[in-house]
Amino acid sequence: MKTSEIWNLFVHQNGGWDKVGCTKKDLYNSLAAGRRGVDDLDANITLTFLQSKLDIDPEFFYAYMVDEESRLTHLFWADGTSRFNYELFGDSLAFDSTYKTNRCQMPLVVLAGSNNHGMTCVFGFALIQNETAKTYTWVLQKFLECMKDKLPEMILTDGCRSMNKAIEDLMPNVVHRTCSWHILNNTIKHVHEEGFVGELRNLIKRYYSVDEFDLRWNKMLLDYNAENNEWAKELYNSRHQWADTHLRGSYFGGSMATNRCESMNAFLKRFLDEKLPLWRALHHCDHELAALRYGELGKHAADKLSTPVLKRTSMSEIEEQFASIYTRNMFLEVRNQITHSEKYNVVRHHKLKASDICTIEKYLSKDHPKRKVTFKRIEKEMKCDCYWLETKGIPCRHVFTAMKHLHLSDIPRNIIKNRWLKECKDIYLSSPDAQRRFVNPDMISRKRYGGINS
Repeated sequence: MKTSEIWNLFVHQNGGWDKVGCTKKDLYNSLAAGRRGVDDLDANITLTFLQSKLDIDPEFFYAYMVDEESRLTHLFWADGTSRFNYELFGDSLAFDSTYKTNRCQMPLVVLAGSNNHGMTCVFGFALIQNETAKTYTWVLQKFLECMKDKLPEMILTDGCRSMNKAIEDLMPNVVHRTCSWHILNNTIKHVHEEGFVGELRNLIKRYYSVDEFDLRWNKMLLDYNAENNEWAKELYNSRHQWADTHLRGSYFGGSMATNRCESMNAFLKRFLDEKLPLWRALHHCDHELAALRYGELGKHAADKLSTPVLKRTSMSEIEEQFASIYTRNMFLEVRNQITHSEKYNVVRHHKLKASDICTIEKYLSKDHPKRKVTFKRIEKEMKCDCYWLETKGIPCRHVFTAMKHLHLSDIPRNIIKNRWLKECKDIYLSSPDAQRRFVNPDMISRKRYGGINS
């Protein structure tokens, strides 16, 4: 009988998902425990494969753990390009696991983020024997060792308690966000009232004052008869990990769901299955990672050889400046904010000795909150109290409304983020510190390609 069929039988016998006494993930892990264990030959071939990668990539890193019987239990690896990308784009980290990727039934953990094109980039992989807090602590320890103890600004997980415990122990000061998709998916199982999910989605994604958030939360519970729902109480207690109201101002690059890891998992599972030996699973991960990076090279080439077609918005000079320095994908995000700024007006302007404070209001919208944008004239810096720039990494529509009102023809320094620049990798590699620490990833790629074809 398939594990999914066993789970459905448990659900039917116990009268619901929440009455089984364990999660579906626990059942998969329990049934797989008896089948797990890596034979010596597979382990030796796997470790030899990883060791051989050091010949073409001196920055390649791997670590493994064995049990008291010298059987391979955990494995972590990251190549030089992943380490280089984390140095540049490691401000946010998504952390997720997937199953049925090898015959040893070891879950595959993907650690990923986003590059300057807003595309997924992988920082590392791990294969683990189980999903305990102790195991995830080991994974994070090896990840940080690999990345020279550089911490991300934000980490995103699916809410797994074992992951949460490991993060609390090793990264107590890192902002931890729980995946919105998993929260909404769990809501369907615990609150059986039509419309509740939509209301909760608004509370997750919209930026309210703390008082307004609490008012809306209490009204939602009342409207959907969920005042005594224990799951809803637990969710409210963890609101600092999922509500934009409480997370606004902490950078997370637009990621509210672990879709970066999950899309990578789906990508990998086209070729991974539970019949593969470990070394073949690693080989496929390597192959698919190369395919992902090939797509990034295409984006980089397109940015170098062409420029986006300009819409000629009401801020054409600013639009041109962003188009010349940002990657195409991120320029389009910025232009979207410029376009939306046309719906806003400055309704009050306070001119102080060294700064300007503009109050921004959306045209013919009484419900939309007013925002304040401050421009420091000497420092050439601009800040909005919606914290969109700090949270998403791109300037908001309110900033562009204020720029237009103040007749600014140049982009304020602080709203340009190096991580979105077309040439951010070249700029970083030109620094003396980077030259000491990293081999140019392009050289590694050429060496690998030459080795394949020799």
